[in-house]
Amino acid sequence: MAQMDMDQEKLAAALKARDPAAMQQLVEAFGQRLTRSAYLLCGNENEAQDLAQDTFVEAFRSAHRFQGRSSVYTWLHSILLNLTRHYRRKRKKLIYDNELAAQEISAPEEHPSALDVDCAATELAQALQRLSEPHREVLVLRYYERLQIAEIAQSLGVSPGTVKSRVHYAIQEMQKLLPAEMNLFGAGGTNEMETK
Repeated sequence: MAQMDMDQEKLAAALKARDPAAMQQLVEAFGQRLTRSAYLLCGNENEAQDLAQDTFVEAFRSAHRFQGRSSVYTWLHSILLNLTRHYRRKRKKLIYDNELAAQEISAPEEHPSALDVDCAATELAQALQRLSEPHREVLVLRYYERLQIAEIAQSLGVSPGTVKSRVHYAIQEMQKLLPAEMNLFGAGGTNEMETK
């Protein structure tokens, strides 16, 4: 990934020149990450793969619009977000992947039972589904994609203050929706990341 960061200008120029090798480099560098994010946003594995693929196709088509004001990944994720919003408008639902939720919930040194993981994942999925679309998006971008506030703002086309506000209110809602014993959004759990 560090190599990708160093070559962003060259990559952007190659994309604008419609170099197939540049597209291959994008897919190799960001394919799995975009697919995971798409899955968190749309809830369907096949659709997530299609959305990630469509993101790369759209990026190749619209490479001339990439101005370098953000990282290549942030630009790709903005395309993915737009495609996912269109998909969600058609489907009107979001399903959270229990396996991914289990990975995020468990601390590395803990070994919860499969029943605990399933229960926690179900609770998290239900809580996430009850959030508004803007709040759900900022939580996925912030805590699963680990984007900075400025990157999220650029991706969503809103101010950093709006992103901070949405993150704040989304966390408050998650605190209300999740049981205290599994609340990742409670007492200091996300405060450090929220302000960066």
